[in-house]
Amino acid sequence: SQGSGGGMRAWVSAVLGSALCCFVARGSEDIVVGCGGFVKSDVEINYSLIEIKLYTKHGTLKYQTDCAPNNGYFMIPLYDKGDFILKIEPPLGWSFEPTSVDIHVDGINDICTKGGDINFVFTGFSVNGKVLSKGQTLGPAGVQVVLRNAGSDINIQATTTQSGGKFAFFKVLPGEYEIFASHPTWMLKESNTVVRVTSSNAYAASPLVVAGYNVSGSVRSDGEPMKGVMFLLFSSAVAKEDVVGCNFSPVDGFQSRDESLSYLCNVVSKEDGSFSFLSLPSGKYTVIPFYRGERITFDVAPSRLDFLVEHDSLQIEPVFHVMGFSVTGRVLNGPEGEGVADATVTLNNQIKVKTKPDGSFRLENITTGTYTIQAKKEHLFFDTITVKIAPNTPQLANIIATGFSVCGRISVTRFPDTVKQISKYKVTMMPQDKDKASLVTTETDPHGAFCFKAKSGTYNVQVIIPEAETRAGLALKPKVFSVTVTDRPVMDVIFSQFLASVTGKVSCLDACGDVMVTLQSVSRQGEKRNLQLSGNEDSVAFTFENVLPGKYKVSIAHEDWCWKNKSLELEVMEEDVLGVEFRQTGYMLRCSLSHAITLEFYQDGNGPENVGVYEVTPRSCHQFEHDYYTYDTSSPSILTLTAVRHHVLGTIVTDKLMDVTVTIK
Repeated sequence: SQGSGGGMRAWVSAVLGSALCCFVARGSEDIVVGCGGFVKSDVEINYSLIEIKLYTKHGTLKYQTDCAPNNGYFMIPLYDKGDFILKIEPPLGWSFEPTSVDIHVDGINDICTKGGDINFVFTGFSVNGKVLSKGQTLGPAGVQVVLRNAGSDINIQATTTQSGGKFAFFKVLPGEYEIFASHPTWMLKESNTVVRVTSSNAYAASPLVVAGYNVSGSVRSDGEPMKGVMFLLFSSAVAKEDVVGCNFSPVDGFQSRDESLSYLCNVVSKEDGSFSFLSLPSGKYTVIPFYRGERITFDVAPSRLDFLVEHDSLQIEPVFHVMGFSVTGRVLNGPEGEGVADATVTLNNQIKVKTKPDGSFRLENITTGTYTIQAKKEHLFFDTITVKIAPNTPQLANIIATGFSVCGRISVTRFPDTVKQISKYKVTMMPQDKDKASLVTTETDPHGAFCFKAKSGTYNVQVIIPEAETRAGLALKPKVFSVTVTDRPVMDVIFSQFLASVTGKVSCLDACGDVMVTLQSVSRQGEKRNLQLSGNEDSVAFTFENVLPGKYKVSIAHEDWCWKNKSLELEVMEEDVLGVEFRQTGYMLRCSLSHAITLEFYQDGNGPENVGVYEVTPRSCHQFEHDYYTYDTSSPSILTLTAVRHHVLGTIVTDKLMDVTVTIK
C-alpha cells in the first residue's frame, strides 16, 4: 500500500547517512535497501509464530525476522546487490501464497529499491487424520479420503492415505467439515468422521477404520485350474463376526488334526481355480485345503498354510496343488482286537507314518498302484502285506498282529561257590497242546534276559541249567512257567533262584541255654554254616536261610546232654524243609571209677529223664567212701568213685579139717 511504501522510504532516508559514511570502504556495488511487506490473512492467525527468511540463491541464510504481531508487517535490510530468495516459514501445516519470492536486487528497478511491498497471503490450516486397520494402531496406504463442508456432497479436497494410514488436507480455512473414506476393494467399518477448524491445525474427531482386506489364492492340478476345492479358514486371534464374505457352516467329513485351531469359515475355488476371502481383519490365519470326491479325500499341497494379513490385500503364495489321494487304515492286536498305538507303518520301505492312539493311520499323496505295507511295533509282529490301492479303496484292510513277544529273565541272588556269574542259559518254549516237534529254543543274554516270538496260545517255558551248575546247587523256580498269549506281549516270565529255608527246633528237658546247630553240605566240601542258639525256655527255634538245593547233614553240639538224634540228614529239593527237631533225652553222667561197678540212680518221685538232683548208689563187692553220691543236672561234673574196701572171697583146700586163720596184709 502507499502508506506502507512511504514508511519504508522514510526508513531508507534515515539510514542513508550512515551508509554514505562507509561508501568508499564498501565498494561501488554495495547499497543499503530494505525489503518489506505484510503477511496477510482474512482469518485470525498468530503472526508471532511466523518467520521471514532471506536466502542467497545458493541457499545460505542471510537474514531472518519476525512479523509484527498486530498486522504481520516485516522488514529485511539488504546491503548487497544480487539474487536472493525471500521465504515465509510458518508453523507446520499452515499454507501461504506464495511460499517464496525470487528477488533480483540491482539498486534501480527491483521491488525493494522501488519501495514496493512483498506480501504473503494465508490460505488455510492443515487437517490431519488416520485410517486404521480394525484393532490395530496402524493402517493401510491407498485409501481415498475426501473433505467436504458439513452437510455438503461436494468434495473440497481429495487425497490418499500414506504408509501407516496417515492423511492430511492443506489450505483448509476455519469451519465445520466432514471426512469420507472409500476403497474399491476393502470394506470400511468407519467410513466418515468430522473435524472443526478454528485458529490452528485440526485433527479428525475419530479415526476411519478398514474392516478387513481381501485375501485370494489359487489351486491347480497338473497345471490346470481346479474348481470345487474347499479352503477352511482358522484363527485363534480373530472373531468369526469380524469376517465377511465367507461360509460359516461346518464342513462335513473334515477332521482337524490341530485342536488348537479355531474354525472361522470356508470358501470354494471357482472355475478358474481362484478362491477369495472377501474381507479379513488384520491378524494371523491358517488356511487348510480340503478336497473330497465321492468316496475319497484327495491331498492338496501345501496341506496347511499360515499367513498374516497386515494392512493390504494379500495374494496367498504358493499356489495350491491337488496331489494324490489319502487312504486310511488301522493296526489291531487281534481280529476283533484293540488298536495298536505308535506302530510304524511303512509303505514300499519309504513312506513311514505312526499310528494314533486308536491304531488308525493315514497315508497321503497316494497314487493308484500296488504297494507293500509293513507294520512294526516293539514286541509285536506283523506279516508284510501287498495291496492294490486305488481311489475306490480309501479304506485299507486292518493290519492284524500275528505274533507277540514272550519275554522274561533269570534272577540269581546267590551264586554257588563254583558258579561266579550268570552264563548264557538255554530257554525252551513249547505249546501245551502240541508235541515236542513244536519246541523252540533261545538263549539268554549276559544279564539273563530272553524273548520268544509266539502266536496266541498257551505255552510252557523252561530254563535248561547245566548239570554241573545243578550239582553246585543252582536251581530256579518255577521249573516250568505256564504262559498264555492272547492279544498282547507277555513280559513278566521270571525265573527266580530257588533258595530254601531249613527250619526246626531244639527241645530240651529244661532251659536250653546255649546250643549250636550246624548245617553242612554232604556233596560240597567246605560248605558249612553254624547257628549259635540261646534261650531260657525248653524249646528254641532255628532257621537256615538261603540254602542251596542238595544233601545236608544237620547236627547239634552239647556234649553234656543226650539226644534222640545228635545229627540228621536231609535233602533240599524244590521246597523249604520244615520240622527238623533235636530232642534232648537226658544228661550225660561222666564217672571216674576205680573199679567196675553197678550204679543205681534214684530221684525221689520222678522219672529217670527229669532234671534235678539224683542219688547215685554204687552196687558192688567194693566199699566206697560214701554209701551214695549226688549228681545235679544243672551243674554237671565228673563223679569220682574210689573203693576203700573190697569184698574178698577165697577157698582153702586142705587134707584134713582143722581151724585155719587167714591174714590179709
